[in-house]
Amino acid sequence: MPTLTNLELTSLLPEELPVSVVGIIATVVIGIIYSVLMKERPLAGFPLVVVEGQTPRNSWLYHARRLIIEAQKKHSGAFQVMTGTGPKIILPNRYADELRNNPFVNFNKAFMKDFFIDYPGFEPYKQGLADATLVPETVRVKLTQSLNLITDDLVDETTASVHDIYGEDPEWKAISLRNSVADIVARLSSRVFLGKTLCRDKRWLEITKTYTIESFIGSYLLRLIPVLLRPLVHWFIPQCKACRTAIRDAHKLIDPEVERRKAAVDDALRRGVKPPKTADTIGWMYEVARGRHVDYVAGQLSLTLAAIHTTTEALSTAMLDICEFPETLPELRKEIVEVISEHGWAKTSLYKLKLMDSFLKESQRLSPTDMTSMNRWVEKEITLSDGTALPKNSRISVLTNYDDPSIYPEPEKFDAARFLKMRQQPGNENAWQVVSTSADHMAFGHGQHACPGRFFATNEIKIALCHLLLKYDWQFLPGEGRPEASSMESTTSVSPTGRVQYRRRVAEIDLDNVNLG
Repeated sequence: MPTLTNLELTSLLPEELPVSVVGIIATVVIGIIYSVLMKERPLAGFPLVVVEGQTPRNSWLYHARRLIIEAQKKHSGAFQVMTGTGPKIILPNRYADELRNNPFVNFNKAFMKDFFIDYPGFEPYKQGLADATLVPETVRVKLTQSLNLITDDLVDETTASVHDIYGEDPEWKAISLRNSVADIVARLSSRVFLGKTLCRDKRWLEITKTYTIESFIGSYLLRLIPVLLRPLVHWFIPQCKACRTAIRDAHKLIDPEVERRKAAVDDALRRGVKPPKTADTIGWMYEVARGRHVDYVAGQLSLTLAAIHTTTEALSTAMLDICEFPETLPELRKEIVEVISEHGWAKTSLYKLKLMDSFLKESQRLSPTDMTSMNRWVEKEITLSDGTALPKNSRISVLTNYDDPSIYPEPEKFDAARFLKMRQQPGNENAWQVVSTSADHMAFGHGQHACPGRFFATNEIKIALCHLLLKYDWQFLPGEGRPEASSMESTTSVSPTGRVQYRRRVAEIDLDNVNLG
């Protein structure tokens, strides 16, 4: 197909325009032409779904949830959507178990196009997605196996952060729920990731709370921009600029600590003694890296991407459910008092909070953050059991399944004890824990790429809930209901402006002085 050169485009413009303006116009025109010529084409063999009156791309970018709901009514099999970075196949939930451990679907590659890993400011995505082992191994091997050791730190930081954020006033006060919960989660996660000093550094906490949101919005806006213009436009998008600033400031905070740790290890090796062990992710990453180059700042923020945002969403949603279904509160408080009084603070105590575990899983079920899960990149053509062929180099997602009445009786009803009752059925004691994954509950994904940090996140949330529920009363603002959720493509999140009321109460037990397990 013939194309226009810069010279040919320039010759079509009025002579009296300044050269700089001519150059800008020519660049924009070339970008538009390039975008048309390089436009992503739908995949053959899968119906392309759209919202009436919208282009395929805008249907996904602005109306994704409606699009998926309407598509499920029309199509019993797979269909495709046109995202801002190309087509994606959406598969019915019945394929989840078939694909969960397939060796030819790649988790990391599925996100590389969407998060612009080669742009400055997106280094955490590059570290997390281009290096398939560093972050998962740090979490799975080091963090998860240290859960019992870090419980004391989580309890200590929860005690301090809850006091600092919510205070001791027995009168009702209004607060932004999501922002206050993000403050707690940022401090708890950073206490484990970086230690006591940095976890209370104001600039680091600000970075951990905002980087994920800024990078999500920045990447979303970039997906709206024609392909050729993205390398230029990203320099001017405020959220992308904020990401670059966050990376720069994070280096100032973390690099000196990394160098200090490296020097201590190198010194020990020179003296022929065992290097000092550390119980935070800088030390764990250094061990897992085994000498290969690692951007530790990007690694830390990659952990932040995986941990703080999702944990904040889960805990915020749970607190909104407490406000909406206050009848669940007395039984949750009773369980906390019984378990913590008898067993103290320990990893095993948190396991015994079985009603709370069920409550959290039901909260995830009724208010899922996404309508799809198991995002993957197909590395070679795969033929599914019913003959459906997934093309090589295609992207796929699997629909979630949270409202099937054959699995969840009265699925529209919030039942805090739903999964506790399911676990009481013979052989199901471990099947329906909040950390358990299945095709019918994919809040943490499913299969070999299920979230490796879900055990840490669940312990973190349970400890925070013990303090929030025993120390405070909660309710919606008088005359107002549940704050409306925010949406972006197929995901929803708790509104950052949504407020609730709380007040200090007299706790049944003194959580701050309970024996450590």
